[in-house]
Amino acid sequence: MQWPKLRKSQETEARPEPKPKASSTAAKEAGRDARLKRLAKKLDELPAKDEERIRQIHEMELRQRLGAVELHELCVELVHTLNGLLKKLKLELTPEVYNPDRIEAEQGLLFQINATGRVLQIALFAPENCTTTEHFRIPYVLRGAVRSFNQESLERQEIQETPIFYCRERSDFGWVYMETRTRKTGAVDRDFLMDVLEELL
Repeated sequence: MQWPKLRKSQETEARPEPKPKASSTAAKEAGRDARLKRLAKKLDELPAKDEERIRQIHEMELRQRLGAVELHELCVELVHTLNGLLKKLKLELTPEVYNPDRIEAEQGLLFQINATGRVLQIALFAPENCTTTEHFRIPYVLRGAVRSFNQESLERQEIQETPIFYCRERSDFGWVYMETRTRKTGAVDRDFLMDVLEELL
């Protein structure tokens, strides 16, 4: 009588040796080559990106100069018109002539209309970024404030201030004010400056 053959347990069975994958090294090399090509492509794109960034900076600096000139010309026009009608006093505009230059973010610019101690000031500042929406929902390249005060308001330590922004709307730029209390907005024009002056009288 023959005894039945015993099956080898799984633990004792000899496991086949894994065959080395010849293609794994080639796949790694191919992946490395593809990564190098992507990196080289991105590096090649840098000069064009830098040129575009510089172009945008120059364009915004030009827009900032134009915005400041536009606001100063508005003041000049209003003061000249009113002085032509006044008989007993003369409005003073400082500076009378504005030579456009780059507006430094920290120093800014200041235009002032003085009517014998009743003062309207326009302060302008350039944001650190070319275009931003940090303080206003519409992208702007200049921000500032229209301030007004007289002797009585100074004694009460009350200076009225309305934020203004040189905004890009569609393809053009323009000055816009925003009332902090009502959030009302509108164009900074002759009527707006006249309203501010009238409140001082």
